[in-house]
Amino acid sequence: MRYALPQPYEEISHTADVGLAVQGATPEETLARLVLGLAAMLAGGGEVRPAGEARLEVSGGADLPQTAVAVLREVLYRFATRREIPAACEVLALAPGRATVLLAFGRWDEALHAEGADVKAVTYHAARFAPEGTGWRAQVVLDI
Repeated sequence: MRYALPQPYEEISHTADVGLAVQGATPEETLARLVLGLAAMLAGGGEVRPAGEARLEVSGGADLPQTAVAVLREVLYRFATRREIPAACEVLALAPGRATVLLAFGRWDEALHAEGADVKAVTYHAARFAPEGTGWRAQVVLDI
């Protein structure tokens, strides 16, 4: 299933950094919301208009929290090098150590996204991705 901005997420206070937490019914929905939570922070609340798509094959991490961090790092790398922000995300495959996501990207626009967070890195610190209640919860800390 493809998820698009906006998606619910919460900011978690963290000394000198910012945290991001999401919930989903499945691990795939949870990862998609995590990606789109990062996108919303990068966009600063501005609209992201899809202009293209990319399929990302990401490997890394021994468990789901580390795999989620690897996916977010790839998304942040694309933002830093291509100024692309995800507008929609579909998780095609997810397992510890690998993920495949299909992203619809929009271009960063200074006028629309000037209030976006200046995210420097996605950290392993306090990374979490686990079942909670009847669904899943994930969180990461972003270095700003």
